[in-house]
Amino acid sequence: MKRRKTRALCAGLCSAAAFAILPALAGAAAFEPSPELIATSANNIGVHSMLYQDTPYSAKEEMFAQAKAVGASYIRLDLGLTAIFTRGEYRGHPFYQKNWAQTDQYAALANRYGVKILANLYATPWFIADCPAGTPRADAYHCPPSDLTRYQEMVAEVAARYSGVIDVFEIINEPDTARAFYGNAQQYARTLAAAADGIHGANPRARVAIGGVARISDTKFTDAVLAADSSLPAKIDISTIHLRTSARAAATLVDRWRKYFTSHGIDGPLWLTEFGYPAETAFQFDAKYRDGEAAQAAFLEATMSGIVGAGAQMIFVTQRDWGPGAFASEGFLSAADPLPPNPLVRRKAAFDVIKRAAASLVPAPLPAPPGTVSLSYAKGTSIKVVRRAITLRFACVSAGICPSKQFRLKLTNGSAYRVVSPAIPAGGTAALKMTLTKVSLRLLARAKGKSIVARLIDTKSVGAGSIRIRE
Repeated sequence: MKRRKTRALCAGLCSAAAFAILPALAGAAAFEPSPELIATSANNIGVHSMLYQDTPYSAKEEMFAQAKAVGASYIRLDLGLTAIFTRGEYRGHPFYQKNWAQTDQYAALANRYGVKILANLYATPWFIADCPAGTPRADAYHCPPSDLTRYQEMVAEVAARYSGVIDVFEIINEPDTARAFYGNAQQYARTLAAAADGIHGANPRARVAIGGVARISDTKFTDAVLAADSSLPAKIDISTIHLRTSARAAATLVDRWRKYFTSHGIDGPLWLTEFGYPAETAFQFDAKYRDGEAAQAAFLEATMSGIVGAGAQMIFVTQRDWGPGAFASEGFLSAADPLPPNPLVRRKAAFDVIKRAAASLVPAPLPAPPGTVSLSYAKGTSIKVVRRAITLRFACVSAGICPSKQFRLKLTNGSAYRVVSPAIPAGGTAALKMTLTKVSLRLLARAKGKSIVARLIDTKSVGAGSIRIRE
């Protein structure tokens, strides 16, 4: 999602006099987590707030209060380095200043309301930015750092100051988009590695998330990032994507990205750090959900359990309306943008859906692809032939690894197939595709739409399940 430029990002451009009178806060005591924050119960729901350091304090407080009311365990907000670390000149004298006041408000509110923070750590200070030629200084915060050592020190200082209160950091919003990050995949890899080293060094309990992927249709950018530095998977604690798609495709895309990150050695959970659906009919892109705010609520209710079932640990639902177009109605709260002091907030129908999900979200299993079936040892199952093949799906329901096992699939015409299920980790599944012989296909044709019966038998000649194969 595109972000507006905030007044907090004007480091080096704002009045030097304004910076000169700010007190030095570098030596301020670290925050301690409150009992309310420590007692925060874990669930699958977070809110994507679009709070910035220069958002009025009363508006920040309102968004924290609404996050608490909806039952969210996390609130995602923006933490820009440019709002903290500033450099300039005052009456001919250079200065370097650290300004913690606005960011300290985040920590104080997290402690007060007992809502954990996912901080989107972004905005490179202009004086260490490596920008393409011609980039205005006002846009330098989009650029990768030129001085990785200094950048790492800044990040480490943030992590140390808020240790125990802000312990999760997402490094740069949507780095795969040119509008958000003025660098290539290799530069992002170096930035991510430096940030992770700084954060983990300053706060060993902290977790680092790779920047939310916006282009979920392909993995080109992420492929290049992970290829640039083989040490990155071990430094990434959380993988993230931003999901805006149809209800039908949502769980499948989550499953695909979860498997992608796992296959690249990132063992931590998958978080959807942005997820939402417009409330305005004109921007509702799913034909099944096009009826204003009621359709927005129905879309969220229809998708969230499947998304968690497909492997997403956290879903950060867009909290408030923002900007133009589809985002102007994507929030479950209606409020003016930018947020004014003491904003008037109206809860949409989606609020109640999210509140129920926060209280009890039951994961829905990912639907099997066409032609696959979960075999049951207790009752017969039906398998559809797809392109002359059937797919057997095995599930491991034991507490440990299910070892590889041999079966025979015996059809009523006497023909049989040798089936070897692979070793499957506890709670996992495995699919085995089998191409049918011409004899079996002819038998199906003669059945004229009716199924033929097969038996799955293990090596001890014990029936494991009765299967009906149909065209």
